[in-house]
Amino acid sequence: MSNPYTSTPHTNFTQSANGDEIKGPAIALMVVSILCLAITGLGLIVDIVGVLALGILAPDIMVRIIWGVVLLFTSSFVLFGAIRMIKKKDHGIAKAASIVAIIPFLGPCCLLGIPFGIWALVVLNKPHVRSAFDG
Repeated sequence: MSNPYTSTPHTNFTQSANGDEIKGPAIALMVVSILCLAITGLGLIVDIVGVLALGILAPDIMVRIIWGVVLLFTSSFVLFGAIRMIKKKDHGIAKAASIVAIIPFLGPCCLLGIPFGIWALVVLNKPHVRSAFDG
């Protein structure tokens, strides 16, 4: 008869041998990137339609358009890196995408990408996660 008051052995569910713990930060980066792509794309459309309708290209609108294009590229890169992260391919690209997500006002959704980028970097630097990647 077993003692019901003894503690059960602790199982660490966050650390798997095949590196599946990367799914959480990868999905979070994907969601934030897609959100940023949608918001930035909508903002760019409004700015471009405004310029075409008014025929005036003010300096502030030009800066917003340039900033929007940069955000589209960086958010697309973070999304690409997050997809590679989930597939456990290209560890270097996944790491670079996480670093881009951490850069304020350049990563997806400005400050929202910072915690998820840090989380992804922490998980990507674990030896068993690194070894789970193909390339």
